[in-house]
Amino acid sequence: SDTMKNYSYLNTPRALSYSYQTVPEALEFQAGKFPNHEILVFRKIDGWRETLTYKDLYAQAVKMAKSLVMKGIKKGDKVALYGPNTLQWVVGEVAVIMAGGVAVHVTSSVKGASELQEILEVAECQGILIDPGTNGRRRDFITSLLKSPNPLIVVFLRRTAEFADYDNLQSIVEKEETDTELPKLSPEDDILVFTTSGSTGKPKMICHSHFGVLNNAYFQGPDRPPTLYNDRPFGWISGSPLVNIAYGTTRVFADSTVGVKEGDPMKMWNLIREEKCSHALLMPYYLANLINHKKDFNDRYLLRAILLSGHIIDQSYSQVIGVYSETLYIGYGLTENGGVTAIFPNIRRGDTIVTGDVGVPCEGVEIKIIDDTGSTLPRDHPGELCIRSRVAFHEYYKNPEATRTTFIAGGWFRSGDIAVITQNDRIVIKGRIKNVLARGGRTIFPEAIEKVVNKMNEISYIVVVAVPDKRLYEEICVCFVAKPQIDVTEDDVKDFCAQHFEVTNAADGVGYMPTYFLKFKEFPMLDSGKPNRKAIQTEAVHRLGIHKEN
Repeated sequence: SDTMKNYSYLNTPRALSYSYQTVPEALEFQAGKFPNHEILVFRKIDGWRETLTYKDLYAQAVKMAKSLVMKGIKKGDKVALYGPNTLQWVVGEVAVIMAGGVAVHVTSSVKGASELQEILEVAECQGILIDPGTNGRRRDFITSLLKSPNPLIVVFLRRTAEFADYDNLQSIVEKEETDTELPKLSPEDDILVFTTSGSTGKPKMICHSHFGVLNNAYFQGPDRPPTLYNDRPFGWISGSPLVNIAYGTTRVFADSTVGVKEGDPMKMWNLIREEKCSHALLMPYYLANLINHKKDFNDRYLLRAILLSGHIIDQSYSQVIGVYSETLYIGYGLTENGGVTAIFPNIRRGDTIVTGDVGVPCEGVEIKIIDDTGSTLPRDHPGELCIRSRVAFHEYYKNPEATRTTFIAGGWFRSGDIAVITQNDRIVIKGRIKNVLARGGRTIFPEAIEKVVNKMNEISYIVVVAVPDKRLYEEICVCFVAKPQIDVTEDDVKDFCAQHFEVTNAADGVGYMPTYFLKFKEFPMLDSGKPNRKAIQTEAVHRLGIHKEN
């Protein structure tokens, strides 16, 4: 109706009915129907290849699950999973779920034993499945964990000589299967906990159920990818292997750090091609590297689609269309919401990408934009994006305070993102509420500046951060990394900005023109392959010699 058009509200009805079953039931069905289908493919750049079929994944997980039950894991117990992406990690996760447990994902960004200890305590974990890593990289870390006062059930995902006294997956799988009973599960049971770094520094924990995992409309639909390359960490929602294996999408993956390292992007591309992937979820960083190489590239092989998510995408990324893939998909989602929440599908050659456009809500998702009083805004007014759906989480685990501030009346979840719903029914993300700069009473989105400076050919990465300022509260600092072997100075970037930002006609006399410019050799990075904004900001403040006013 036309009156609905006045409100910043959108929804897309589901075309598919909900899948009401448990993850082990979905897997058992797939293993019965396609026993020898390779569902997981682990690759290394040097050609090494290791795979798991449905039949083997299911059989190994059942053995491991029975072993966990015998060790004392009971229904509802939390079991942490720690380690890089491996086939064993997936077997471990499925086993925890079959045993009635809840798998607590500890991403490898956890730096030390004390941080891990904190997650284990907050989540009240009864056990941990741990990957000792190659060449004892985590030896001291694990040793201190094993000495901890609260006795955990510990199983190693890989066999190593130094922890030979502890059980490991390989030896469990080699034993005869026992007739231990596995518990009865229900679709509403929680099975996964994702940990996100809360802004307070305390980890926030997000629970999802069988139902949530099995009702991701994008992966259920007829266009779901048959073979997906995705090297994001398994412990993130966008890297979770459960969604792939439950729906029959073969997951091809490598070590998550491969795409982040500058190196030769073609090596990773060759691996994607060798596996004949139909789709690839790529880090925007890696895509930028591919674009830089497109002139040396001549290949008949095209992906059906490259999927992008995780930060604001602009027109420059469309250069991959027709060179590396037929189409581009831009997705937007949050851990809390169970993955993809909005999607801009099927972008083809010649299509325009408005910076930040993430398309329309996914099936079964409602989206609205609110002002700071919580009222729904009219169309075209920026405000906080809120989400409501059946597959979203219900609360932060053991954190009623965070839950209370995050949900508003009607069960709407506040995303912390600023967005607009346009007159023509599109969702356009403007930036994070926390990233927004306040300069002299004016709200400035760093992304808007980054978009402009990114047009400088000499620059490989750019991050705009706020630095404290006595007079204006915050000032704008452009931090950048030059392309290899290219000499570009801070003054060059400043001159470029002076040409591109209108200052004279800006109401406040400064507009979007940044004040400071800092060149970095390289950026501190998060495990996600995104630049670590906090660390860059800290270094910028330090280099500029600004002291924060208390």
